[in-house]
Amino acid sequence: MTVRVVVTADNHLNRYVARMPAARLDERRTRLRQAFRQVVDGAVAERADLVVLAGDTFDALDPRNLERAAFANFLAQLRDAGIAVVAVGGNHDSPRQTTDHGGYAPFDEFAEAGLLHYLGKPGGPGELEHVVLNLGGQRILVAGASWSAVGIDGGDPLAAANLPSLVDGAPDWTVVVTHASIEGHSFPGSFEPVVKRDTIAALGADVFIAGHVHHSFTTTIATAGGRPCQVLVPGATEWMTFGEMSGKPGFWIMELRADGTRSLQRKPITPQARVTLEVTGVELQPVGLGGLRPDVETPTEVLLNRIASRENPDALATMRIHGPVAREVYEGLNLSAVHEAGVKGFFTFDLDASGLMPEGIAVPGVSLERRSQAEEIAATVDTMRGQATDAEREFLERAFDLIAPYFVGGSDRAFTSDQGDASASPRPVDEAVQA
Repeated sequence: MTVRVVVTADNHLNRYVARMPAARLDERRTRLRQAFRQVVDGAVAERADLVVLAGDTFDALDPRNLERAAFANFLAQLRDAGIAVVAVGGNHDSPRQTTDHGGYAPFDEFAEAGLLHYLGKPGGPGELEHVVLNLGGQRILVAGASWSAVGIDGGDPLAAANLPSLVDGAPDWTVVVTHASIEGHSFPGSFEPVVKRDTIAALGADVFIAGHVHHSFTTTIATAGGRPCQVLVPGATEWMTFGEMSGKPGFWIMELRADGTRSLQRKPITPQARVTLEVTGVELQPVGLGGLRPDVETPTEVLLNRIASRENPDALATMRIHGPVAREVYEGLNLSAVHEAGVKGFFTFDLDASGLMPEGIAVPGVSLERRSQAEEIAATVDTMRGQATDAEREFLERAFDLIAPYFVGGSDRAFTSDQGDASASPRPVDEAVQA
């Protein structure tokens, strides 16, 4: 017998988008529900036995009643098809403390109604919360942990966790579900929980599912017992940001067979179109000033023509204008007209001209020269030192000694603060806290 499992995560129902007009926001949220409906319809069409929701099904702890009602209908559809549902909470839809909605997550009400199994306990030491399901003639142990804020500094929320011991015999398959980054597949520079590969190996599950990262990914890791563990990051069901356009949204269908073999199939979901328009200062400069703009075209027309060449009323669009330009070019730009054209040509339009640097315009106290992070921090420390009390200055110097070495290197020059020592090794974090 074969057990079919549909795996999804990061659906972000009820997602809020800043500065998006209310009518457009309603349409955008409808798209997110439609993407989730494709998961549900796919599960029913494939005659799945189980649907796993690996966190951030909702974008917030308090989704609108519309999203709750739609989700209840989705769960009823799965129930009527005989499909079990197991869920963990993500960083968006898990309470971080008991004062957040009384410590309850949106999943709690659906679990109490018997529509899904919610593994709401966050990661930590001891046995993982679990449920045992008899599906397709096989016994499936699903253990899981919802988002844990304990590891926001990059710690491993499952480092001290272990699988439950079942008194009535070993299961045919063991599946672990959580919401966290996996070592080697995390957001660059983020201070978030990261499950180590050694932790996955030590747990010894057959399948390890982790929501959170929006790009899909799968690999195998050898467990301590030598068996391969299928590691699966479902990815999101829609592009949530412009930075996600290199991947394709979707969900997975996994088959677990009685002979111990398994297979995976990726089901793509077509996302709402996005358009990124990049315009540099040299494109706005006339040829006579070393630029690329023909004399017959104004700088504003360059931007308007760029919008017209890519306009799509169904696409979310952003235009980023950056780089140095002559003062007369800068003063001749009609950004209001550009924004109006973008709003008319796209589903939504965001105009970012903050990187445009007019030459010859001096702003008191502001330098247009780019500085590294190390230089910015050194300058800030110098400013704060002059305004600090003796006690504050001592605390500032200790903090500076701790963080400085992490920003020195590469193209960054060493710190030049007269009080800090860029070559000093940072004290351990625990020591700095206890001192």
